[in-house]
Order: sequence, then structure tokens, then C-alpha cells
Amino acid sequence: MKVRRIVSLTVLSSFVLLALTGIVLFIAPHGRVAFWMDWRLWGLTKNEWSNIHINLAILFLSGGLLHIKYNWNAIRSYLKNRAKHLRVFTREFNIALLLTLTFTVSTYIGLPPLAWVPDLGESIKSRMGEEYGEPPYGHAERSSLRIFAKRVGLDLGEIVENLKRAGVQLGGVDMTVQEIAQLNHLSPQQVYAKMKPISHGAKERIGRGFVLRSM
Repeated sequence: MKVRRIVSLTVLSSFVLLALTGIVLFIAPHGRVAFWMDWRLWGLTKNEWSNIHINLAILFLSGGLLHIKYNWNAIRSYLKNRAKHLRVFTREFNIALLLTLTFTVSTYIGLPPLAWVPDLGESIKSRMGEEYGEPPYGHAERSSLRIFAKRVGLDLGEIVENLKRAGVQLGGVDMTVQEIAQLNHLSPQQVYAKMKPISHGAKERIGRGFVLRSM
């Protein structure tokens, strides 16, 4: 068993999965929408994708450090001039540094074409919010039913009756919308829909949201 091979293959595999989770998070809806509609992809929530992405990044960075250690002699050779003298700022290093700084600074100041990448992600997220609906307010799913009713201007007693009539189980008005949703295997958005009569168009949006949730 060769540790160098394990390190190299770990860096490769973690890089591939890191790229995959990065793409998923790039196209995932904003958190407020994702939590509201209980967005899932391949059975995983946005939080779960984010947690996997973070831990893969730690694995990738750790493997990268070990990879540098095992290939230090080769890296040192890259930093030598033609006379075999060690020089940090070789032509190749300067080009690599320039590329890195260009990507960093251009993204920071919003310079095209690099600024188009986050703009594209924002556009995708915004379209999903329009398609599946925004919550009444940020992280509404974390509010208790009592507070939620006040925030959206609905009668608490009427909400409870409508939910019971729709077959939604309740453990009390101090349960959060998220807890009610989990208890009934619904999304917070679907629980909200059962609190009051909704239009045909809204029903279609919620139906599409449930299909995505079930992927």
C-alpha cells in the first residue's frame, strides 16, 4: 500500500465530488425558498448538500497539503531558473500568480466575464423563487403557528380548523411550521397552502414544488 497513491487518488476523487456539490449549490434556490418548499435533489436538502461540500473541501485541502509534501522536490524544481537557482518569482510562477489575482480581483470588482458567473447563479435562483413561490417572510418555517398567524394576518383559530379539516396533524399552536410539515411529510409551503383557500395557479406551483421535493 503506497500512501502517495492514496493521497493523489483522494485529491482526485474529492475534487470531482467537490465540483459536483459546487454545481448543485450554484443552481439551488436561495435558502429562504429552499427551506420553504423543502427543496431536495436526489433526496438531499440544500443544507445537506452544503455540509457535504464543506467537508469535501476540508478533505480536498488536507489531501492537497499532503500532495504538496510528497511532491515538494518537483515543486521546488518549478521555482528554479535555468541556472538551477531557487527563485520564487519565476516566469511560470508569475503567470500562475497573475491568473489567480486576475480571477480574484475581477470577481471582487465585478469585471466581466467573471462577474457573469455569479450573475448567472443569481438569475437561476431568482427564477426558481418565481416558479415555486417565496415565503411570506424570511425563514417563516421557523415561526410557531401562533406567531406565523400574526405575521401573515390570519386568524389562528381559522388556521387550526382549516389544517384539521385538511387532515394535517397538529401538536399545538406553539409548534413551528417546519415541525408541522415534518410531522405530516409535507413542505412548509404545502402546510401554508392548507391554511386558507388558494387559487388554481398557486395549486399548480405547489404541485410542481412537491414533484421537485420528491426527486
